[in-house]
Amino acid sequence: MNRLNGAFTVTSVLVLLVTIERFSFTTTILLQPYSFIRLHELVQGPILLALFLVVSTYVLKEISHEFKTLRYPLLALFVVGAYLYGLGEGWHEVTSFTLNQHCDVQNISGDLCGGLFINDYYTGNVLFFIGGIGMATALMIMERMNPGLAWDDRNVAIGAVNSFVYSFTFFAYAAFDLVLVGLYSTIALMLISLVLLAGVIKQWRQHPYISYSAFAYTLATVASLIVRLRA
Repeated sequence: MNRLNGAFTVTSVLVLLVTIERFSFTTTILLQPYSFIRLHELVQGPILLALFLVVSTYVLKEISHEFKTLRYPLLALFVVGAYLYGLGEGWHEVTSFTLNQHCDVQNISGDLCGGLFINDYYTGNVLFFIGGIGMATALMIMERMNPGLAWDDRNVAIGAVNSFVYSFTFFAYAAFDLVLVGLYSTIALMLISLVLLAGVIKQWRQHPYISYSAFAYTLATVASLIVRLRA
């Protein structure tokens, strides 16, 4: 397994940890004083999502050949994307907790609960996905400009498994979220990755990040549309 595939594998582990944590005891522990937040929110954002950004930065290093081919516009896009990604995650987590703790989510009314609903499902999620799209697009364009060594069959197989696991992150938002922000964002990522892949389709083994992304986003989009249309 090469180093980039190692980063994909760590991402898969983080996806599994995020999923397990969402159903763990941390969602029932209210921190004091005043029950201001759950342990869940502190594990998700400051720990698990921060680790994901660490892995994404490592992917940036690998794709840019130890930062030697890194160009400022793409670095700026990646950094701004990372900022919005973290900002949106924090915005969403805090407002989601407050909304579910103090409002009737089945019957939203009033400025307070209505505002929390908008901040949770729209503002926070939109910032989160804009950031994620920015980071992913920067990485894909960078790899398009700086292809690496062609992957052998073993690394392709490992990458495909990792991509399959990664797709569940987007499937969860796109298929089951109350609003369609996640679905639209996943479709956007699919289109961006497929357009970039189309230009290097004969050299797809030299563009593993683009191939990994295109497979994950396409799988998540198709599965989500099936679920949405059958609901």
